[in-house]
Amino acid sequence: MEDRASAIRLTEELSGAEGNFAIKIGRPLEMQTGKEIISRIRDATDIPIIYDGKIADIPYISAKIADIAYDAGADAVIMHAFVGMDAVREVVNLKKGDVITVIEMTHPGSVEYLEPMSEKLIRETSKIGVDGVVLPATRTRRVRQLSELLDSETYIISPGIRAQGAEPGDAIINGSDYEVVGRAIYQSENPKRSAEQIYREIIDRLGGV
Repeated sequence: MEDRASAIRLTEELSGAEGNFAIKIGRPLEMQTGKEIISRIRDATDIPIIYDGKIADIPYISAKIADIAYDAGADAVIMHAFVGMDAVREVVNLKKGDVITVIEMTHPGSVEYLEPMSEKLIRETSKIGVDGVVLPATRTRRVRQLSELLDSETYIISPGIRAQGAEPGDAIINGSDYEVVGRAIYQSENPKRSAEQIYREIIDRLGGV
C-alpha cells in the first residue's frame, strides 16, 4: 500500500477482525509517508506491527534502521540474512523487538542466488537467536525442508499467498507458522471480510483446530 489514509483505515478494520493477525508495513508505504506511518498505525491498533524494511546494510547502519523502526512502534523488523551474521547479531543485540531474517524469497532470482546458501543462513541465524525467518509459501518443499533445521522457538512467516500463486494453508501445513497476505486483502472490496475468509480457509486446512 502507498496511501496513508487507506492503510490506517485498513488497520482499524482488521483490529476487529476474527483471526490472528499482524500488520506488515512495507517500504512503498514508508517511502510515501515516512517513519511516522509506523507510529500512526501503532496508535490505531493493538495488533503486532512488523516493519518490513528488508534491512541489508553494514552492522552499524542495519542496527540504526532497526532502532528507528522499533522506537516508532514496530514490534518486529525484517532484515536480510545474506548480509552476514555480524549485521544480524547487531540488530538482535538491540533487544527491542523481534528480528525476522529473510532466508528465501518467492521470485525466481531467489532460487538462483539464495537457495544455494539458505541452509547455512538458516542454521547460522538460528544460532544467533533470531525470532523468525521468512520462507516462501510458493515453494512448500523448501518450507518443509528448511523448517526442520530450526529450533521450536523460531517461527516461520511465508509470503506469496493468492497473488503469487500459493493458497491459504499451503505453507502452514508444510511447517510455517504464519502466512503473509497482501493484495488479496488490501485490494479487496471488503478487506476485513477477505482477511477473515482467508483465516477460516487456513483453519479448515488444519482440520478446524
